[in-house]
Amino acid sequence: MSDHEYNVIVIGAGPGGVACAAALAGKGIKILLVEKNDRPGGKSMSFSKNGFTYELWPISGSPTRDNRFSQFTRELGLDLQMIPPPGISGVLYKDNQTGEYKPFTKETGNPTEEQVKEVKRFLGDIRAMQPDEIDKLDDVTFHDFISNYRVPVPFYSQQAMDANITFVEPIDMLAASEVVRTRQDFMRSGAGLYFKGGYGKMAEALAGSVKANGGDVLTNARVEKIEIKDGKVTGVVTAKGTFKAPIVVSNAGIQPTVLKLVGPENFDKDYVEYVRKLQPSVGLMGIRYFLDRPVFDLCTYITYSDDNYINKQRLADLEKGKAPDDLLVFMVVPSVFDPDLAPVGKQCVLASTLCPADAKYPYNDMLWKKLDATINKIWPLVAKHTESKDFYSTGDVSSVSRDHVLPGQGGECIGLGQIVGQCGKHKPSAAAPVKGLFYAGCDAGGYGCGTHHGVDSGIRVSELVLQYKRSL
Repeated sequence: MSDHEYNVIVIGAGPGGVACAAALAGKGIKILLVEKNDRPGGKSMSFSKNGFTYELWPISGSPTRDNRFSQFTRELGLDLQMIPPPGISGVLYKDNQTGEYKPFTKETGNPTEEQVKEVKRFLGDIRAMQPDEIDKLDDVTFHDFISNYRVPVPFYSQQAMDANITFVEPIDMLAASEVVRTRQDFMRSGAGLYFKGGYGKMAEALAGSVKANGGDVLTNARVEKIEIKDGKVTGVVTAKGTFKAPIVVSNAGIQPTVLKLVGPENFDKDYVEYVRKLQPSVGLMGIRYFLDRPVFDLCTYITYSDDNYINKQRLADLEKGKAPDDLLVFMVVPSVFDPDLAPVGKQCVLASTLCPADAKYPYNDMLWKKLDATINKIWPLVAKHTESKDFYSTGDVSSVSRDHVLPGQGGECIGLGQIVGQCGKHKPSAAAPVKGLFYAGCDAGGYGCGTHHGVDSGIRVSELVLQYKRSL
């Protein structure tokens, strides 16, 4: 085997791709991991600036204990310190009658005794649901599921917000099966997780494991084409040369892989049409605040109301540039997890709100202005102590992750939406119709919340690749 020949080539070092590459390299497979950016991590890569270390936007990982991260890194013998949330999150609910933001509690909205019972029944049913019962919810939206319970409006809004943050999807599109399966993980093992040194340390450690096990990691090398001959994968063409392998795993997204890297001419027309119609998750856009003093005590903050969680209608309104004055806000403060991530006496805050996934979304300025106003209204000390701030959009998301190949897409926060028609039995197959081609990441092969979803996929897809390799 020459220096340019491998058993498997993995495209993209996001959580799914780097986990798949590390798993295969650990089994003695000769791996080439190709990444278009200058470092691994994909949407969860870490950066440093003026003494701060931070992610491009809020990154979360769950569950806290007994997760895919810890299980997998332990198997690989990696020394990767995982940090549970130091305290509870700051969840603030806007009372529409008073206009005040207050911590959400079980007493919010003065629920009746009957409503309290319904909340308990709802949570108890989720906890007790068996796998075969969860599977039946693949075709049920989370809105329809929760509508079977007479819960108070503030609690419904809280569940809608939580669905928005966890899955980055409207509550009335999100598959209830995905919610219940993931919520059970959280109930058993907690929610929230960070990595010592920043989230990018996870991807960097896994990429290091690829090298330690004899594989190669090629950065700053955009893949231009996946080569196909006689219906089989033969390798990839990059800006740094052509590399050969009978198996390629793409963490670049199903749609960019099929429609750009491989080319629709190599697939059946029905499959190409199926891929075109797949829907992305909603996008995230926001502001990074660099503060000259600590303003926040908790690691995450969320603000929401009955009027600003995202459902289909509100997403459609956002597509037209219509948004409430007070936005749903999701913020992460990395240095509360790990004090070494900010200079002494300073703080970086990663703030975000949900938006359409369009990499060319035309209303960024409007949302940035409203997001900034919402944050400064609730936390006036932010404006007083801001040294500088960076703005990021869905276009920035697309530039470091998946290519923009279809109208209205490219800036999706997670990948394909975890919605009815795309979860459970409807999840796209991780094995493509082209022999030797597989997909890893949140588009196929796994389930769960964000980065954990990607890693779960990468591990599962590595097992599919091993099975296929044995058949060659």
